[in-house]
Amino acid sequence: NQYSIPYFWGTVGIVYNRALLGGKEITSWNDLWDPAFKNEILLVDGAREIIGMALNSLHYSLNDTNKTHLQQAKQKLDALTPNVKAIVGDEIKMLLANEEAAIGIVWSGDAAEIMWENERLDYVIPKEGTNLWFDNMVIPKTAKNIEGAHQFINFMLDPKNAAQNAEYVGYSTPNKKALEYLPREIVEDERFYPSEQLANKLEVYENLGKSMLAYYNELFLQFKMHRK
Repeated sequence: NQYSIPYFWGTVGIVYNRALLGGKEITSWNDLWDPAFKNEILLVDGAREIIGMALNSLHYSLNDTNKTHLQQAKQKLDALTPNVKAIVGDEIKMLLANEEAAIGIVWSGDAAEIMWENERLDYVIPKEGTNLWFDNMVIPKTAKNIEGAHQFINFMLDPKNAAQNAEYVGYSTPNKKALEYLPREIVEDERFYPSEQLANKLEVYENLGKSMLAYYNELFLQFKMHRK
């Protein structure tokens, strides 16, 4: 873990179908608790994402290890239960695009793909803040072709290639020179390249250690069982 090279980045946020919500706007995690959204929300099946969402809604850090705060987050998730239609995996993209639900908690890159499939959908980074993630390239120490690995990384980091990659996949690029080759409507889209003010509220997940991660997973499991 000595070296890694980021080639994509993004956020966790909310995809929603304004048409299915009677024109309602969503700007905050706390909007999800609106009783009008009963049985309309799809959640990704990830403890850090969903516990983190609840922590953010309470204005706590995504990396909070205070068990009182975490219990508050779990209780708040329990209160969300009437609005949750399902907790799902990759199929969330198809379900939202097909308008099986009006709201989904997703990663920004998936949001871009869903919005390409259905133009009635929009994506928002909640105003309280959220997760900032990176997809990185690394060379395993057991790699047989080190020279080829470096050549591939250099190829992917070439600004024109990085721009083409970002435009095709829909994830944001951390490559500053690549931004010059992207259409202005992409670079200026604050849903995927947020303002500095909002970017300052984004947090990278920290390694919480096995014990605390297990606690997060246990709380998430309890929430899923509560839904039943």
